[in-house]
Amino acid sequence: MNRFTSLIGSSLIALAALAMPAHAQTVTIATDATFPPFESVDANGKLVGYDIELMDAVCTAAALDCDIIAAAWDGMIPGLQAGKYDALISQLTVTEARRKIMAFSDVYSRPIFRFVARKGADLDVSPEGLAGKVIAVQTGTPMDAYVTKTYPQATIRRYDGGSAPYLELTAGRADLHMSYEAQITHSFLKGAGAQDFELVGPRLTGADAPEFGEGVAIAINRRNGELVDKINAGLAKIREDGTLAALDAKYFGEE
Repeated sequence: MNRFTSLIGSSLIALAALAMPAHAQTVTIATDATFPPFESVDANGKLVGYDIELMDAVCTAAALDCDIIAAAWDGMIPGLQAGKYDALISQLTVTEARRKIMAFSDVYSRPIFRFVARKGADLDVSPEGLAGKVIAVQTGTPMDAYVTKTYPQATIRRYDGGSAPYLELTAGRADLHMSYEAQITHSFLKGAGAQDFELVGPRLTGADAPEFGEGVAIAINRRNGELVDKINAGLAKIREDGTLAALDAKYFGEE
């Protein structure tokens, strides 16, 4: 091969490389898969649930290559800050405290919070009425913050996973558990043995207590403003085309 042929060959290779589409960087999204029907792991080890389907739809709409993985709740936010994850989807409520350490997408739902307890317990859910009672919550959640502030005379027991407080409730080691009304209704109360339990107390939202936040959104590393914009664009698309409404109906529609 002479020098001229070599130069031509090198030029063609360079042009071909430029013409090839660049591979999109994978967006790693963590979720705490202990909170059905929002996120859980099925019998085949697959991540399933409302948030999983919503995130898949957002990624498709935004043309993002996403990898949704299960992660421990207590390590998710530190992992996001450290750059281990690009985003989090796990029914994360938007609060002022959280805004200081991470960015959020637009809000995609506004949950209602309730207590669940054994039927016939006849509980007075005032601060005085729950003095001495045991309340089980998932640690580091809006529910944890609310009961810690509101019920100083109660015993608060905190658990890393979203399912563990229900085990304490059904075993009789806790008198109440606080969670999302939709989660209690569409997961726990549909399970085996749940016929002995019921929702108790008022329906609470962020309008009732700041601990409950502004609504639920996707958390994103604060240094990645471009990803915030892309995820918001994807959310807007699935809201406009009816995908979000269809997911709401699928998981939480009237029966």
